[in-house]
Amino acid sequence: MNKRVLYIGLTYSILVIIYKLLIVLGGYQLTKFGFYYSHILSVFAIIPFMVLAIKQVRDKDLGGFIAGRNAMAVGMTVAAIAMVILSVYQYIEFEWKLKDLSIQYYNGAEYLEFLKKNPKIKAEMYPKIIEENIAALSAFKAITAKLFSFLFITVSTAFISAVFMKKN
Repeated sequence: MNKRVLYIGLTYSILVIIYKLLIVLGGYQLTKFGFYYSHILSVFAIIPFMVLAIKQVRDKDLGGFIAGRNAMAVGMTVAAIAMVILSVYQYIEFEWKLKDLSIQYYNGAEYLEFLKKNPKIKAEMYPKIIEENIAALSAFKAITAKLFSFLFITVSTAFISAVFMKKN
């Protein structure tokens, strides 16, 4: 494995962990931005790191030319490094803070308003739905949901980068 690619993957992972810690410890997790947009923003942030890794390998290691297969491998290596490190972090984050924040959300007024907007759900069913949602909380489900979007974006980005960066 190319050390340059390893360092770029580690740098991305560290920056995302710092970003996520700022959101969680700053109390922004249950805000509109923290709840809806913070994860997807961190996923899209890998794009410049993947492009940089492919460009670095192409220009510094391979003399200005990289085969599409090699470019794809470099991009996916950055993604794999990030996926492993961020999965461990997300597990720790879920068990440490997000499980309690999720319970707080399900017991809060915002989720109750969400339930009230659905005319098919009767008011006497609210406590049962809330209990089921809290019982279904799992670090594995949270990590899987986040990794799915991450995998989709990284495979697409690696492919597009490989196509455009093959030649100098």
